[in-house]
Amino acid sequence: MHHRPFGPCSSTDKHRHAVWQERSVNLEKGKTMSNKKNSFVPAAFILVSFVGVSAANAQDLSCPYNLASLQGSYAIVTNYGANVAMALATRSLDGNGNLKGTFLINEPAAGSTTGARTIVTGTQVGTYTVNCNGTGQFMRILTQANGTVTTSLDDFIITAAVRTFNGSAFILLATGIADIQQGPSSIVPGGIFVIRVHTRLPN
Repeated sequence: MHHRPFGPCSSTDKHRHAVWQERSVNLEKGKTMSNKKNSFVPAAFILVSFVGVSAANAQDLSCPYNLASLQGSYAIVTNYGANVAMALATRSLDGNGNLKGTFLINEPAAGSTTGARTIVTGTQVGTYTVNCNGTGQFMRILTQANGTVTTSLDDFIITAAVRTFNGSAFILLATGIADIQQGPSSIVPGGIFVIRVHTRLPN
């Protein structure tokens, strides 16, 4: 048996070493490319997610109002015609399209030549709708203290709002509302035009 003496490597050994080095380099290149591909996947996912969230936020900002935007207690000042009569009212809205409240109207006493006034009180219940642009309608049934029942349909617009968290999401909560009654007053006689200003009370 012949033993290879110690000394310089043979050409065969050099060739094997070169092949081994080339394979090692190719292996490292493969790992690097794999890592780059793997890192690209979460990066792309994050980018798509960010774009999706941004689009959702943009949609909310362009049309942010809904039923939940009207909730809480509101104080209402109503004007009839050219100050022929005025009313003070409170109204509670539940954020789901339902309302209830009370009212007090100071109106001219029928047939009085001395400027006497009459106070009319009562309660109201009803429903409301809200468009995403902040407009909507109140549909109300009013019951006077004397038992007289009338109805009213009012168009409104949100004039002021604050962004708040309602426990599950951020909403725009209406703090100011203006409305106009579609028909003349059903309580104050004379075909009187009716407008209202609503101010939300603190919780």
